[in-house]
This record gives sequence, C-alpha cells and structure tokens, in this order.
Amino acid sequence: MKVFTYLATFLLFSNLVFGQTIKPDMILVEGGTFIMGNEYSDNPDERPEHKVTLNSFYMSKYEVTVGEYTNFCRSAGLSIPEGVGTIPITNLSWENTIMYCNWLSKANGLDKCYEIKRDSNMFMVTFNEKANGYRLPSEAEWEYAARGGVKTKYFAFSGGNEVDEVGWSINNSGNRAHDVGLKKPNELGLYDLTGNAMEWCYDWYRDNYYEKREENNPLGPKSGVAKVCRGGNFMCRADLLRNTRRFNLEKNSSEGLAGIRLVKNE
Repeated sequence: MKVFTYLATFLLFSNLVFGQTIKPDMILVEGGTFIMGNEYSDNPDERPEHKVTLNSFYMSKYEVTVGEYTNFCRSAGLSIPEGVGTIPITNLSWENTIMYCNWLSKANGLDKCYEIKRDSNMFMVTFNEKANGYRLPSEAEWEYAARGGVKTKYFAFSGGNEVDEVGWSINNSGNRAHDVGLKKPNELGLYDLTGNAMEWCYDWYRDNYYEKREENNPLGPKSGVAKVCRGGNFMCRADLLRNTRRFNLEKNSSEGLAGIRLVKNE
C-alpha cells in the first residue's frame, strides 16, 4: 500500500514540476444568501454587516502551489520561483495572478475571464463575468466560501474556532509556508483559507465600501488604489485570521505573501 502512496505522490509532484498542466481540484460552492462583515469588529472596514446573495460557483480545494505556478513561469519566460513544489506560491502581484488565470484557462481550452491591456505605464483589466475560465474570487465569494457557504457552522476561522487546527499563523508556522492541505478543511472541503498564503481577490479595496450594502453578486468599487486580499498568511497573528478580516495591497505589489485561490463559474 505504501508503494502506491509513494508512487501517487511522485506522479503528482513530477506533473507539477516538469511541465504538465493539471486541472485544479474544484469544489462546488452552492449559491445562497449570507450576512457579510462583522458588526462587532474593532475594524470599521468590516462594518456594517449586510446581506449578500451569490450565484453558485466552483472554488479550488487548495491554494495554487509553487509547482503549478512554475509551469506558467516556464511558458511565459518568467523567473522560476523558489520553494518546494507543494507549498503555496506567495509574493505574487495581483497582476501576476490575473495573467496566471488567463494562462491556465487557455491551457485547459476555456474562455479567458480577463481582457488585459498594458504598456510600460499601465495594466488595465476588463472582467468578462460570463466566461467559463479560471478567475480570482470576488471578496464576497471568498468570505462566503470561507464561512462554509450553505453548510456554515458560523466558526470564527475557516473550518473551526481553534485556529491551530485549521490554519498556519505566526504561532505555529515556524515562519514559513507549509504544504497545502495539511490542516483540517472547512465545511465545504476547502483547505488553507486561514493563513498559509494570503489570497488575492478581484475587488478594489475601499474602507467604507460595505456602507453601499450591495446585495447581488457584488464585485467591489469601480476603481481604487489597492486590491482586496483575504485569509491572512503564515506570518499573521491568529486574531488577524478571522473569516471577516480584510487586507489590501497595491495591485503591482509582490510583497505581503499573497498567492492565488482560483474560482470558476458553475
């Protein structure tokens, strides 16, 4: 039995590292209505709580790994990232993640979700909401999935109330990323939504955005300076890893230990 386990692990790792494109393991997140935000948080950008209704979508079971991202880098002529192939890729800019989504969509014969226009001074993205390819989650989709969707048990963290059981923080990570999928999954079977890599969302960040109370499949403000990140990372204190905690980074920033969680239309 151990021989087959070792063989399966080797085949997975060799596919990730040596250039074969693998379709992400996606889990259906059944649509529904939930209360987004946290009325009791000290952070005003998590208030007010408001009702949001989302369509069904698929979300990747794991964060995109170094091995998976390496395939894209080889194809695009980019520098090969360092690190073991089975840990999540980190320190990507939002722009890098958009290009990865388009590349993976094309590699799997799907429509690209993003139209990119760029020159030396500008990187403009138009989102095709109807496309069937891979994309970043909206902030609302991310929080809904992290909470467990229609199966939610209203945990503080994604999958439980004990952070060490479900995620990697400064308290247990040893100051490094860990292989994806080692902690307990949440109610939907999704791993590492708490800590490990920070995860980029599609939305522009605005601290008072929740005051608009957009209810149906919100995509955030029309413009901004920074993009939303969620989930925290392995260097965060445990109290920063709550499902409702909002982060933001400038879209061309490659700091913050941010990586990719993929979604796809149903």
